[in-house]
Amino acid sequence: MSTMIQKVLKEIEQHDKFLITTHVKPDGDAIGSLLATAEVLEQAGKNVELYCQDTLIHWQNTLPGAHRIDNQIQSPLETFDAAVILDCGDLSRIGEYQGGIATIPILINIDHHLTEKPFTELRLGNTSASSTSELLFDLFDTWNIRWTPSIATNLYVGIFTDTGSFRFSNTTKRCFEMASFLVKSGANPAEIAQNIYGQCHINRLKLLCLVLNTLELVCDGKLSHITASQEMFAKTDTSARDTEDFINFPRSLRGIKIAIFFREEKNGLINVSLRSLGEVNVARLVGEFGGGGHRNAAACRFSNSSLDNVKREIIKAGCNYLMKYE
Repeated sequence: MSTMIQKVLKEIEQHDKFLITTHVKPDGDAIGSLLATAEVLEQAGKNVELYCQDTLIHWQNTLPGAHRIDNQIQSPLETFDAAVILDCGDLSRIGEYQGGIATIPILINIDHHLTEKPFTELRLGNTSASSTSELLFDLFDTWNIRWTPSIATNLYVGIFTDTGSFRFSNTTKRCFEMASFLVKSGANPAEIAQNIYGQCHINRLKLLCLVLNTLELVCDGKLSHITASQEMFAKTDTSARDTEDFINFPRSLRGIKIAIFFREEKNGLINVSLRSLGEVNVARLVGEFGGGGHRNAAACRFSNSSLDNVKREIIKAGCNYLMKYE
């Protein structure tokens, strides 16, 4: 890690114009990482442009600097010296600009997800880290940056959301040490929590009601699953972005080993998110379907298949997995 941090810092020092980007449908870690990195690079005198394909959800717009994120890349791609790609281990997760971004001379990837085929040698990655924000904390600390309340807030949000408000198994002593430092540097935990959890729109609650009505338990109560369809989104005037954290409801049931959230996308893709507890490795499970992630949080996607067929296939695989590995 320390060697790669030095390599990344050397590349940053040698270049001037940076594109900073993250994955589609960004979560708190993705946006927090994006905004913190932009401010740190600007402290170093770099020119930066921030890009994310999808618009931010309401609470993400409360983060300092969020208004600077564009949904289109404004400058010609050939004008960038380097790109910093955050919380994203595969270029395809960037979205429509993935091909063009791949042509930028220097690609720096900072990510905590498991990746079998890194798209660049300049990859600061550690799957044991709670979040990409945790990796950035170490990078910035080595760089001896000037810690501002806005940098602290954005990194705190990344750690806070990716640990499920410090509830998930990826919450470590190190997470609390970093959080303590970030609070001392200006992050406001109560305000951040209120912005994330206390600003829900009524349409999202209506959608949640419909989704929870699909809740089922199988495999002797060890596997739970819920579903969000395009019909539900249309009925409640919502979108897939409104389903953030829905997976935590079936995951919270007593006795559950695996929770699955099936979500039908507009483009016909079926997104499947999985969560597990303890030693149950859902990354191994979705690996059979070309997916990936962490031991207790993983995902995969299907195209050219119906929602019902995907559900049957994944639920069957989940039950077989539990029978085999428990």
